[in-house]
Amino acid sequence: RIASITVLFVACTTAPPPVQHPNVPTSQPAPQRSPNALTAVASAKSVTEPRIRVGMLSDQITVAFPRVAGGYYLITDAGASTLHRGFTLTAPLSDVTARYAVQVSAISDETSANQLADKLRAENAGMRVDVIFDPAAGVRRIIAGDFATQLAANPLREQLTARGYGKDMLVVRRPTDQPFEKKLLFADDEGDTNTFAAESVLVLPMTAETIAIDDKPYRGGARVFINSRGLVNVINELNLEDYLRGVVPAELGSKIYDELEAQKVQAVAARTYAVRNLGQFRVEGYDICPGPACQAYKGFSGEESLSDQAVKETAGLIATYNGQPIDALFTSTCGGETSDVGVMFPGRNEPYLKAARCVEMDIKTLTGRADSAVMMTEAQANGRVFAELAGLTSATSWAAHDVEDAVVAAANMLRFAAPAAHPASSRRGDVLTYLATVFGFDRYAAVVTLPEDRKYFFPQSADPEAAAYRAAAFLMKFGFIPAQNVDRIDLNAAIPRDELYSLLGSWLRKHNAFNESTGKIFSVDGRDLALKAEGKLTRYTLPANIPIFRRLGDRLQEYKDVPVMIGDRAFIYTSPRKVPVAMIVNANYDGASFDRTSSFANWTRSFRADELVASINRRNPIKQLIGLRPLSVDKSQRIAEMEVSAEGGRTFILKGLPIRWSLNVPDNLFVFEKSVDPDGVDRYTFYGKGWGHGVGMCQVGAYGMAFRGYKYDQILKRYYTGIEIEPMPGRASARPPG
Repeated sequence: RIASITVLFVACTTAPPPVQHPNVPTSQPAPQRSPNALTAVASAKSVTEPRIRVGMLSDQITVAFPRVAGGYYLITDAGASTLHRGFTLTAPLSDVTARYAVQVSAISDETSANQLADKLRAENAGMRVDVIFDPAAGVRRIIAGDFATQLAANPLREQLTARGYGKDMLVVRRPTDQPFEKKLLFADDEGDTNTFAAESVLVLPMTAETIAIDDKPYRGGARVFINSRGLVNVINELNLEDYLRGVVPAELGSKIYDELEAQKVQAVAARTYAVRNLGQFRVEGYDICPGPACQAYKGFSGEESLSDQAVKETAGLIATYNGQPIDALFTSTCGGETSDVGVMFPGRNEPYLKAARCVEMDIKTLTGRADSAVMMTEAQANGRVFAELAGLTSATSWAAHDVEDAVVAAANMLRFAAPAAHPASSRRGDVLTYLATVFGFDRYAAVVTLPEDRKYFFPQSADPEAAAYRAAAFLMKFGFIPAQNVDRIDLNAAIPRDELYSLLGSWLRKHNAFNESTGKIFSVDGRDLALKAEGKLTRYTLPANIPIFRRLGDRLQEYKDVPVMIGDRAFIYTSPRKVPVAMIVNANYDGASFDRTSSFANWTRSFRADELVASINRRNPIKQLIGLRPLSVDKSQRIAEMEVSAEGGRTFILKGLPIRWSLNVPDNLFVFEKSVDPDGVDRYTFYGKGWGHGVGMCQVGAYGMAFRGYKYDQILKRYYTGIEIEPMPGRASARPPG
């Protein structure tokens, strides 16, 4: 969506007049200039408003653009030119003498980076310390010292290591302070050169939909900006709504979180964050960075259709408080409750960033067949599913005819010929021999296993070549029966009903003799329910007296009244006639919170004390970790303050986000244990939930709310207290929800 404008000035790149040679008559016309070369034009495209500039690369010496179909516009404040060649722009200080420094740390948050830099300056009077932001990595690099060679920087690196500032610090090239003119040297791929006397050049494709930056496609154009260090930053300049098309799926991938209302929540939050932070890095020539320090951005290659729809349907809408865009912080997973902003960001107190519950108990009920006090294994439950599929009624007896009934029923479901043989008894050995006779499992084993395999499987069996053991070898190899029920036990013992039924059920599943459908429970209305999987709904009506099992971890139990929550995963087994015959509901051991589907709904991390020293060192120099002690915890159970005990009995306090970063854990919502490894080194093991800072909108929680039927404005107002959703300035045509 690029509109045309008229450029009012003559481009600075207008070709100079040709040199007049003495032996050339003055009446002879000048050589014709190639239409592919750099040519001044009176008009060019521009990026549609509202625009945003995303810092992609910093401190580059040169930037190359390949030859593309249609060519480029090159635009400065002085005018515009066209070019149908590939070209390179070179920074003013491309040939400056290199200077070096020690990179002490790389930190994502500005406050911690500046605090560490101040500490280094205070402890090393006269030493130069700089904080340099890297937009591509989303970190601030703290560099110390100013040296002529890499070798000269090594003593400082060794000193800082000895004082506990960390290990394996890099010696890096530092930006120069040498004076320079704001000029970019231009050279195209046919040898023509020129100079742009401008702070920046905007490069726009004339016809192509995207432009390549660091070998990846992006909408809009690339602005090459001369920074204060005489090098260039490469910036993706594009329309704000196009920018969001690359942000929303990067932050909340619609292929996993496939609810439109959740995608709309992310679109409004991301748009609000961008609008509020326009100009955040103005001195570097851009508004926002493309990584977690701002918000993730993948450009054209990351776009997804459902996210595009969400951006389009919320075009121009932002969240406001007292008429101003809010600081729309969002976190991946909040563990069931967010925190007040001041807990994680000490000193902040925005009224709309208050703790919010990310949970709501709304239990539905499915009517099953009966309650059972018996806890079942997976195999037992699968056996009961087979019994329903095969139409086998429960009986108290378990004899040879019961075995035969089950095997005949399984054979009938596959339209196998009715077996002529009969089992001698319900003993395990006789049953395996019967299966070998009916289905040829012993013959299969002779092909797919070796005699040595069977001896290897059954080293304590008297005759591994007996029909029963050969059948068992085949059934084990292909996962139909567990090995522990064959070797080292008496084959004269009766095979349990559930074991045979589970075996036959597994065998039928291999043949696709019945259908097993799975998905998340989307709706429940009496005996009618819908499952959602891969964006599609499948509806079922459950017959009366259908058995329904509930699984929690490794425990299964049959229920008459089955408690379910929208979003629980379910498995429905249907007969060849597509009639449901059994159902298993997976209760979620991560509980009832909206964000329970996140992979960070629970997590464990375990570190030796010396490993934690390395991560703590990024912000607080420490040589030895003696202990950790929580000092304060908020109502969500996040640790707000943590005391760290170090060598020599000294202590210091971590507050808010630095707790998470220093301990290298996903969230401040955790408990921990201290133990001792065999070599005497302390070990800290953390058990927690959540991922991120835990403030503002919970992304996976928003998806959980959307799945349960909430609209995007309801979700936003759940996480951001007292906000309104309205058009951003300059977008009066947009309409808020409702």
